[in-house]
Amino acid sequence: MSTAINTGGPAFPISDAQSAHATAMAASIDIEDPVERERAYILARAEAVIGMTLRDYFAAQAMQGAFTPPIESTKGGKDYIAMHAYQMADAMLRARAAS
Repeated sequence: MSTAINTGGPAFPISDAQSAHATAMAASIDIEDPVERERAYILARAEAVIGMTLRDYFAAQAMQGAFTPPIESTKGGKDYIAMHAYQMADAMLRARAAS
């Protein structure tokens, strides 16, 4: 039996019902099939209401420590930092999917 990962719950959920509805409508408005449109609406609204998990937020905050030297003193400067930040984000997404 596996134990569920403690995500800490929502970090930045959309609590305003109208904003969640607007987000879901925007995600589903161009879908012609009513069943698919409803499915897309429900999924988009659920994701909007949940928002980012606290676990995601903590992971992003922890990653900041990898880039503590001033950008000017880092080999390659700003482009180097940006490139490696996205590589780290991709690695974090793979790790998240694997866990």
